[in-house]
Amino acid sequence: MPASRQQTLRSISQALGVSTATVSWVLSGQGDAKGISAATQKRVRDFAAETGYRPNMVARGLSLGSTKTIGLLISSLADPFYSSIAKAVVEEAGRLGYSTMISTSQSDGSKEKEMAALLGSRQVDGIIVTPTEQADWVNSYISAGGKIVLVDRPVPGSDTPSVVIDNRESAFRLVSHLIREGHRRIAIFTTAHNLVNMQARHEGYIQALEEAGIEPDERLFCQVPPEASIDQIHAEIDRLISECPDVDGIFFTTHVLVLPTYAHYLKAGLPLDQGKHWACIHTLPDFELLIPKMSIARMPIENMGICAVDMLLGRCELGNNVLRCQLELKQ
Repeated sequence: MPASRQQTLRSISQALGVSTATVSWVLSGQGDAKGISAATQKRVRDFAAETGYRPNMVARGLSLGSTKTIGLLISSLADPFYSSIAKAVVEEAGRLGYSTMISTSQSDGSKEKEMAALLGSRQVDGIIVTPTEQADWVNSYISAGGKIVLVDRPVPGSDTPSVVIDNRESAFRLVSHLIREGHRRIAIFTTAHNLVNMQARHEGYIQALEEAGIEPDERLFCQVPPEASIDQIHAEIDRLISECPDVDGIFFTTHVLVLPTYAHYLKAGLPLDQGKHWACIHTLPDFELLIPKMSIARMPIENMGICAVDMLLGRCELGNNVLRCQLELKQ
């Protein structure tokens, strides 16, 4: 059975004839501060390396106030958006000498709270979260001394630092572009309308219509649950086409709704025209091949991840950090 950390420290101290405190200080990087000679530090480090000593990082974190580990709690690794966020966070944290523990909530508020508590029990130095709409645990977690930075959306009623995009402005500019291209009967296809970011995108859609003198039509408001099946998405498209056969554009508030809609259009023989009448917040590589004429607001995923890590570790100012999307408006 492997020896415990304390036993290992003791065995090193006995072998070298120094105190366990000296071994602990050297291996935690405090040798110079504690006045330990360079020769003794070298003896301790060399012996530890030769014997395969591995410190207990949680115990070390409790003594030093940092485990050099951050938590990342995202909705899903299956969605390329979240996996890209994870990649950016892991790389930036690694560059700064931190490791990352990743958990997923599967968009389930209860599981999200459970995973946050688990990460906290592992003594992470803070958590980066893409919150669900049930993230009512955030304020209490912070009140208990935890550090959190939110990504993609804030939590209503909380002033927790966040990294978001200009949701309303991006939606407004996309829909305004469709209108300038001659489209007047533009539908909005959304999900999780209770989420702050989705509400802002809906507001941008309405603003674009109203500024163009177009009366919003509730029949053009399409919505499915966050975990909607393909059949549910197809059924909503069928409802839209049945009730509004004159629809001439679609604004997607999220990329996850695009490919199921595209597949249904193909199967039903509906006009696509390479997506000239479509617009979407964010994109996937498949879109450029299958729907090259669709206008998009490309989310700055890498910058979002980097900014979240830097905010969590105190390398930049906390607050509501709003990043701009790169708009690609197709003719």
